[in-house]
Amino acid sequence: MELKAYIEDYDKIVCFTDGAQYDYKVYSDGVNVPVSCVSVSPYDCHEVRLLLGARLNPETPCFVLFSSQAVPAEPLGIYDKAEFIERYSYNGKLGVEISGEKTTFRLWSPFALAVKLNLYKNGQGGYNLLGKHMTRSEKGVWILTIDGNLDGAYYTYTVSHNGRADEEIVDPYAYSTGVNGRRGMVTDLFTDVTPDGWEKESEEYKKSHALKQYTDAVIWEVHVRDFSGKTNSRYPRTFKAFTESLKNASGESIGVDYLADLGVTHVHFLPVAEYATVDQTRLADNSYNAFNWGYDPMNYNSPMGAYSTNPYDGKVKVYELREAVASLHKRGMGVVFDVVYNHTYDFKAPLSKAVPNYYYRFDYRGNPTNGSGCGNETASERVMCRKFIIDSLLHWAKTYHADGFRFDLMGLHDVDTMQEIERALHVYDKSMLIYGEGWVGGATSLDGDKQCNKWNSARIKPMDGSAGGVAVFSDVMRDSVKGAVFSAYEGGYVNDRAYETVNLVKFSSMGGTSPNFNTWWVTPSASQVVNYVSAHDNLALWDKLSMTSGIKPTYERVAMNKMAGGIIFTSRGIPFMQAGEEMLRSKTFPTGGYDENSYKSPDVVNNIEWDLLVKGSARDDVRNYYKGLIAFRKAHPALRITDPEEIENATNFLPNMRYDVIAYTLVAEGESLFIVYNPLCDAKIPLPEGKWSLRVNGDRAGNDCLGVYEKEITVQPKSVWALVRV
Repeated sequence: MELKAYIEDYDKIVCFTDGAQYDYKVYSDGVNVPVSCVSVSPYDCHEVRLLLGARLNPETPCFVLFSSQAVPAEPLGIYDKAEFIERYSYNGKLGVEISGEKTTFRLWSPFALAVKLNLYKNGQGGYNLLGKHMTRSEKGVWILTIDGNLDGAYYTYTVSHNGRADEEIVDPYAYSTGVNGRRGMVTDLFTDVTPDGWEKESEEYKKSHALKQYTDAVIWEVHVRDFSGKTNSRYPRTFKAFTESLKNASGESIGVDYLADLGVTHVHFLPVAEYATVDQTRLADNSYNAFNWGYDPMNYNSPMGAYSTNPYDGKVKVYELREAVASLHKRGMGVVFDVVYNHTYDFKAPLSKAVPNYYYRFDYRGNPTNGSGCGNETASERVMCRKFIIDSLLHWAKTYHADGFRFDLMGLHDVDTMQEIERALHVYDKSMLIYGEGWVGGATSLDGDKQCNKWNSARIKPMDGSAGGVAVFSDVMRDSVKGAVFSAYEGGYVNDRAYETVNLVKFSSMGGTSPNFNTWWVTPSASQVVNYVSAHDNLALWDKLSMTSGIKPTYERVAMNKMAGGIIFTSRGIPFMQAGEEMLRSKTFPTGGYDENSYKSPDVVNNIEWDLLVKGSARDDVRNYYKGLIAFRKAHPALRITDPEEIENATNFLPNMRYDVIAYTLVAEGESLFIVYNPLCDAKIPLPEGKWSLRVNGDRAGNDCLGVYEKEITVQPKSVWALVRV
């Protein structure tokens, strides 16, 4: 068993041994620190605690002598002690700052023994042009100012820590990087990385499209590479593809023009910060699978070079991502960035090397906890980890004019951190969308009552005047409508399990706000619920419908797809869809079968098949149906109300209906709507008194009148109907 020693406090060390008895001695900066007490845990003979008769100085080399074997004492529990927090919490600028003809570098590394700045001409290769030691400053910050504006230079830090070999690391705050993110780049964000009209574009978009409430949003989630991998783009699989007007083989508009026509309000990019598992030097190699979703983060503040036209130049990717955002803004759409602060790809990440053990959670034996399912989880509750996350978010908000953020495994972030994130982002922009996954990916050491999961996120209070607080995905809506994601062959309300799921669909249609359905989760506002039936994870909606209903004819599965979308867009909450859900997107292996976890599958599985969108086809029909649903939702504010009491008072489910059928009136915002969900067979539905204009049925959707009805309607199976009182 490996001998280990961890600094728990300035006068305490915990050792893990092989069970043998040792004569323990402790040294700090070469000076013996007396051991006043040695205690063996009554529960584990391998755990030994040393109480010291004097204080350690962890800023100097510290080690424990196990009889004759010296073991470095690494900081661990000390990071959570009040004295450490008071002494080393820093609220100033970190990273690189250019001021006139001076460039200043700052790295927070409180227990580093030495830090050296290295400068390079290029992002890879070449000689170190500097190699100069930095100075320890206040609060554990190392600082060095160089004469001259070093914009465009590449840099790293060499950090020395007790008991570890010197490591050359990338600045965790680096705004851009060289190829494969191995070196940071000094980047002046206000010069040649700024597209023409950049600030004006953002101002104009915000003036006309800023959200007043989250439920006004319609979100379309896409992977940058998927978007244009199978198009005639001049810049396939890159940010620049979002700047082009494109047509498919049939002459149909695709790409950004397609999105503007569809009516979505926000494009959600899967992670575009630098991630670890794609080799950017091999992008031109057609035999190399350059695909990954990007949930393997490495450099949090730098765009992914694989999505630029030149991954070797750190400025190109900053410029081209800004171009993509500007293009979407000009077409009236906001941009949401998917962020992955809950873990790093591995312990070689810059955060890990800059301050060993600090940014992560560990068990008492020094083993990393794994709430992410990826080998580690970050410690958002620690002051400087929280600061890093907020600084990073504000960097993306300001540098790339972000309109929202989606948090991966948000349950791994503590509630207090997410509350501070909400405040920081909404002080900057009150219309900023903030939402995430209200769960974890494995066993975590973060206490359950501190996790920002779907239950505890309700404790986050939106800032006055903001469009919302922190929203969570509704797995209740997802699984009740089309079947559980972890049971591939299990259907839901639209695919032949209507009787088992009808009440959960009712609950979901009310934005998850009603306590009347005996559910295990209720939310305080429909603005804190993201309604969806498919996302990048798990089976695409069309594949799920095919898995559960494959023996049914295509037209019936098309009806199920339309019905699922109809429920999402007529429910209270924030509607969200996976790119291509509205055109029967499938992720199919070349050898057959559906890929439910295509995070590193090749383009042939992940590409959006734009050429299959042909006028008059089933895909065209469903696309037009979703377009109509979006238009209908936008036209009727009653669908977007958020207050639980208002939703309760506005919603009246018709009694004495066939059990599987959901029919209700929605009276709010000066209008009366009548909504019907019919999953099985023809249903005769009595209409409330008055005349009702049909706007949505199983075939068509929009805000044009499809006929006026009184007294009764006959609703076809597997369809949503929506009528407006006239």
